[in-house]
Amino acid sequence: MQFGGRLKIIAGMQYSMISTRWGPFLAAFNSKGLVRTLLPDSSPDELEDSVRREWPDVKRSRTVLPGLRDAIMRYFSGRETEFDVAIDWSQFGEFADGVMKATRRIPFGRTATYADLARAAGSPRAARAVGTVMSRNPLPLIVPCHRVVRSDGTLGGFSSRDGISFKKRLLAHEGAAT
Repeated sequence: MQFGGRLKIIAGMQYSMISTRWGPFLAAFNSKGLVRTLLPDSSPDELEDSVRREWPDVKRSRTVLPGLRDAIMRYFSGRETEFDVAIDWSQFGEFADGVMKATRRIPFGRTATYADLARAAGSPRAARAVGTVMSRNPLPLIVPCHRVVRSDGTLGGFSSRDGISFKKRLLAHEGAAT
């Protein structure tokens, strides 16, 4: 997997597909925790192909990390959800780790700016670097990068297949004012 410019080989990878009202959600994990999520904006085959491109030896699992399936189902049913699930943080460098953890703290239905996250990560002048971290977020929804907007209130980008329209859909789903 490539994050922050370095290739990271992660042993013991598994993935599970969770059927939601919005479509299939894929969660890839190892013994340390969640490593990758893929949003329900593609077919099951496309999601599986994507995770296999990253980890050719990944195995499909009938189980998923404790609590994740129920939390995903709650979220896509429209209920406020916190994702209290183990994450393998070893895939991130120090700055990205701080940004990702700050992003996780953005509450359901709220937004924060790239500048807010830069300050929270201890680098107040690094808003553009936060944007780069968000564009490479391997854990969308769990690390809610869709809740991050520009300082002027515009949405910025989103790296799902459906791009900004999927970000708008997620924010509308949460009742977030932008």
